[in-house]
Amino acid sequence: MPTALTQRWTVTHATPLGDVRTSWELAPEGLHLRSDAPTGADAQPLRWDAIAEAATAVVDLPAHKGGPDMVSWIPGRMEWLLVSRSDGGRSFMHALPASDVRDAIVAGMRERLGSRWVGEQLPLQSAQKRFRISTRGDGLKVAAIIGSALLLLVLLLMTIIIVGSVLYLPALFALGAWLFRKGLVGLRDALQAAGTPTARVSSAPMGLVELEGRALTEQPLPAGVSGCPSVWWDVGVDAWYSKGRGKGGHWRQVMARHGGNGALILEDATGRVPVWLGDADLLLKVHTWESGNDPLPARGHTLLDGTAFAWHGSSRLRVRERRMEAGGPIYVLGTLDEARHLPAAGEERGLARLMRALRTGEWRMVVTRATPEPLRPPVIVLIGYLGLLAGVGHGGARTQRLEDTPPPALAPDAVVVWKGRAGRAFIVSDQRETAALGDLRKRSLWLVGGGVALLCYGLYEVIQLFSDGGAS
Repeated sequence: MPTALTQRWTVTHATPLGDVRTSWELAPEGLHLRSDAPTGADAQPLRWDAIAEAATAVVDLPAHKGGPDMVSWIPGRMEWLLVSRSDGGRSFMHALPASDVRDAIVAGMRERLGSRWVGEQLPLQSAQKRFRISTRGDGLKVAAIIGSALLLLVLLLMTIIIVGSVLYLPALFALGAWLFRKGLVGLRDALQAAGTPTARVSSAPMGLVELEGRALTEQPLPAGVSGCPSVWWDVGVDAWYSKGRGKGGHWRQVMARHGGNGALILEDATGRVPVWLGDADLLLKVHTWESGNDPLPARGHTLLDGTAFAWHGSSRLRVRERRMEAGGPIYVLGTLDEARHLPAAGEERGLARLMRALRTGEWRMVVTRATPEPLRPPVIVLIGYLGLLAGVGHGGARTQRLEDTPPPALAPDAVVVWKGRAGRAFIVSDQRETAALGDLRKRSLWLVGGGVALLCYGLYEVIQLFSDGGAS
């Protein structure tokens, strides 16, 4: 690559605040770094003739060794670019992306700097000393940030306790009503599906439609455990945690993996139609293997290699896999519509937008940007700590849920099956209609029962509250 040409890469990496985009530009005049992180301004352009030395340094992190999956923003290894300056400016270090882009950036830097490029993957501490990157005072800064984060955590817990004591009963009734309604909607959808005739792709009417056929995709992926070519798959690994001799125990998820995308092609004997899975109610068979009872496929052993959970080890394990097999049966009840009516990214408003922000983690960046700059470091630490607690065992889980996947790129007049805008049912299953609707009814009845139980318990608490008040 001639040094007179500009090389530019934009990478996205996971952080406690969500995905952050960083742009690396190796221009003829110098190095440019830009980032949309809320914790600092873009780095100033650095001229090549102002660089005294440059190298990369690494440190291995123990986060992924010997325990459950950690959150995705905690890597097993970190690598930084370190640069010292000959113009009197401060030396600096910046994290390198953990991808193929890293090799391209390092190659470009090495070519432009020649003998001033002094090495790769040096030990971090020795590299910091060589490049005179001072760590003096870092301990106090870290202690101050952690102390501030702990204070914010205490204040948050106190707020939750105070607000929770006031809103406990309303929240209980709200949750019970939500479960009850969701169960009724499921029963309604099952009834609606049972009364909808199965159509052919070539003659399916616009609007609510029921289709059966085969699930296809341009690039099938092998499922994480079974290895079956799939449109979409999801794997969870559970470990059994015993409460003590004779006291039973429970399963706890310690690992999660996924693959695939949010769109597929449904094919029957008369034609094909794309299906966008955004916000679909997936009713997929769960394939389960339990250590001591079932042989685990080879890909399952590969999945567990390098973790603390060996299939034939001392821990009792259970592996669950859901998959939508490429070429396998598919049942869809949804809305057949023109692609021009598909929603654009970020089109949601009001409550829908809020729910999307909560699902995707976008709220973290919003809260951080709204926080005064001096308070941002402890707020980031607090958000990261809470995310770490919530993410243990789900580190490899889907960062983008199916309801948040963007719609497929189609011509405006092309037809597609999706959720629609009329609030109709959208069911996708790898089983035939009878089995799929049977699962939907069973799940809906459980939701109705759980909602009724919570509502009854809330009513009991209200009666107890008034009876205690009357007795006093």
